[in-house]
Amino acid sequence: MTQSTRRNFLKSSAIGAAVAASTQAFPQSPAVSKKTIAEVRALDAKEIQKTTSSWDDGLAHPIPYKNPPGKGKDRAIVLGGGSEYMSSFLVGYFHAMLTNGIDLRLADIVVGTSAGAVLGSALLGSRLDLFSAEFNLLADYPKVMAKLVPTKKFLPSQERVMRMGLNAKDGNPDTIQAIGHAAMAAKSIPSEKFQNNIKVFLGGIKAIPQKMYITTIDCYTAERLVIAPDSGVSVIDACAASASAPGVTGPTWVKDRVCMDGSIGSTETHCDIVAGSKRALVIALADTIEQEKEGLRLNHLPNTILQEVKDLEAAGTKTKLVVVGMLPGRRTMSVVDPAIMEPAIQYGYDRGMQDLPEMRRFWMSA
Repeated sequence: MTQSTRRNFLKSSAIGAAVAASTQAFPQSPAVSKKTIAEVRALDAKEIQKTTSSWDDGLAHPIPYKNPPGKGKDRAIVLGGGSEYMSSFLVGYFHAMLTNGIDLRLADIVVGTSAGAVLGSALLGSRLDLFSAEFNLLADYPKVMAKLVPTKKFLPSQERVMRMGLNAKDGNPDTIQAIGHAAMAAKSIPSEKFQNNIKVFLGGIKAIPQKMYITTIDCYTAERLVIAPDSGVSVIDACAASASAPGVTGPTWVKDRVCMDGSIGSTETHCDIVAGSKRALVIALADTIEQEKEGLRLNHLPNTILQEVKDLEAAGTKTKLVVVGMLPGRRTMSVVDPAIMEPAIQYGYDRGMQDLPEMRRFWMSA
């Protein structure tokens, strides 16, 4: 049977109809192999992605990125996600750098996902000092932060999509689509409210800062979207979309697409966007399954950060990877707990101070 014939058979067979009707039908059909089920789901996912093939919004970019914008650049920064914990860490880390002569704003390109999108925009938009002051204020008043972004009680529709992220075993398009569809059906914090919260932090910044690239995921198709400075999308919309954690906030509209957290996919940090740069500072929340189980991620999709760094280095990019890891003195925690903000800011500052000698050699040298 040829590949084309097999594809048509799968799509038109009773198996295909069963998949379309209900995934619950398969446990009752022992003759249907898991491989066949996976093939049908993959075909369905491709059909969904084809619905945007003629769109010219310039947002969808496959992984790895074709002709990445980081190619030929000198300094690159990649900032991963991690909710309140990662945001707080980055505030402290950035201040340690900037107040000790290491100007991260020299970056020729910054790629941000979720918390990394907000902090990267604050860094390049000269908003960091005021942002830090406000963030430290919120760190002193966890109850205020809890009201802005409630993360203690969830509705069943929210819990459903969060469980899907925790139970995910792969980053295939059909898996991501399922999470995205559930995210659209969850009664989460409205995107408008979430956007207002981001405005508090980014203040008067309206456009995406030059050199800033923000990642998000199309909830319906599972396509990786990269929002560039010239995209015509506001920085508030872009950051809200990138940080719309399924079941917690959003999703958020970007042009004609409804979008969720940029870490919900086959890559969490999107290092491929800076491929071809001379040097890259990569800051990621976790790099092992053990860390993820301790509460450092809101999903269990494959963590590819170590391989991404290897790929960058193999192509000639000198890379410094900073893995945030667990807050000192803690064995488990939640990255969305406002109570961790104050110690996380201090932890980020301390780590930054430890990294100063190496960062001077890595970042400030010609």
